[in-house]
Amino acid sequence: MAEKRDKMGPSDIENRVFILLVDDEPRIHEMIGGIFNQSDRIARFDSYYDPLSFLESLNQMEMAPDMVLLDVHFENSGLTGIDILPFIREKHPYLPIVLLTGMEGKEIEDAQDFECTYFIPKPVNPDHLLRMVFFYLGKAQKSGSRIEKLSRDLDEHKALLDVIEEELSVYEKASNDMSSIPSNRESKAFERVMEVLLSVLKTCDMASSFSQDLKKLFTSDFKLLKRVVGAVTDLDSEDMSKPGANIHKYYGVDHVFSFRVSKKARLFFYLSPKTRKRKLLRFDPEHDTKGMDKWLKANARTYETDL
Repeated sequence: MAEKRDKMGPSDIENRVFILLVDDEPRIHEMIGGIFNQSDRIARFDSYYDPLSFLESLNQMEMAPDMVLLDVHFENSGLTGIDILPFIREKHPYLPIVLLTGMEGKEIEDAQDFECTYFIPKPVNPDHLLRMVFFYLGKAQKSGSRIEKLSRDLDEHKALLDVIEEELSVYEKASNDMSSIPSNRESKAFERVMEVLLSVLKTCDMASSFSQDLKKLFTSDFKLLKRVVGAVTDLDSEDMSKPGANIHKYYGVDHVFSFRVSKKARLFFYLSPKTRKRKLLRFDPEHDTKGMDKWLKANARTYETDL
């Protein structure tokens, strides 16, 4: 049963927060309740003595709390505070949770892998507790905002990739009868694909030479074109500043790398040593080593500039 200091208070009032305490020790409730009752920054403080009643109440609350102070070890409950973290995160992925325990170790370290999950050791010092509560509230707010933005960016990224896929599929079906497709329609279809692709890219720029290589594929090999588009978006979204399984340093020209798209096909990009941005240079579908070597060396001055 929750002990409510007052009725449902507005947790969105600036600098006033709603906090839940889940602990099986009455003296902890008395001590922390006394601290929070003296603070004009706490709008509401509820107490729970076992994890099950807390979870049940949390799921029924019309207004989510701003923070949960959660004990780790509960006697005679069969559950620990760490056990219930996944259940809390199902509905409240960014709710700040502060674990209260006199023990440390791998279990506590692993629990903090959950986003917005922190740790304050027992015994709790009143002044330290209040400072850390508001420190973690601020930290969690920044973390939650960052994750929500990342999630929105990923959703937008996926939607744009779906648009590219749709554009390619529509044109691929129409291209079965190439003679019926006016050249201006073909050009506009490629421009739409490029417009969406460029809007997806965050760390890569595209040289006109790379765009021309893609245009050749657009009219000759849709299957390979789709693989190239996928490779470009992978390259853009991953931290591939160092060579790996599919990426290799090209030793003919400084700061140039090749990225394997298939057994034969490769794309080449320039990695700025200052900004770490990438410029897509050429796509080589035939593993034409001599031809690419000649082009990359001959055009080095045109792309060896910081992005």
